[in-house]
Amino acid sequence: MKHYDQAAWTSYLNQMLPAMEMEAMETHLYRCEECLSVYMICMEDPSLSLPSLEVDTEQYVHAIIARTTGTKRSWYRSTLLHYGIAAAATLILVATGFFHGLSQELNPSSLQKELPVSDVWLNKTLGWLDTLQQAPNKGGSQP
Repeated sequence: MKHYDQAAWTSYLNQMLPAMEMEAMETHLYRCEECLSVYMICMEDPSLSLPSLEVDTEQYVHAIIARTTGTKRSWYRSTLLHYGIAAAATLILVATGFFHGLSQELNPSSLQKELPVSDVWLNKTLGWLDTLQQAPNKGGSQP
């Protein structure tokens, strides 16, 4: 891999090279960390005169303000419209009995909680003990 020296990167920054060579150096810069560090050193050189960007900030701000103040919010993006649609849908569903029908479909037995397995076994065991206690004594001697 061919590495470029500080003079080559200075020429690159001053745009004194042909376009093809500048593209090759730029592609190389993306792949080579060693050349990137040399390039960064060249960028920090105070004698380097980089082209300045001429931006008219006042005109730029006026263009943004003109673009944003002239727009009007669409009627279908209104929050009030969305609340109105939701309220109308709720009223229609209430008036047609939709919610009442849903509550009738729920079976009260399906709403009951199932007992835990331990409670079921405890109840069966207590029932079995009750039957043993009530059974008459069979066989053996009684005092």
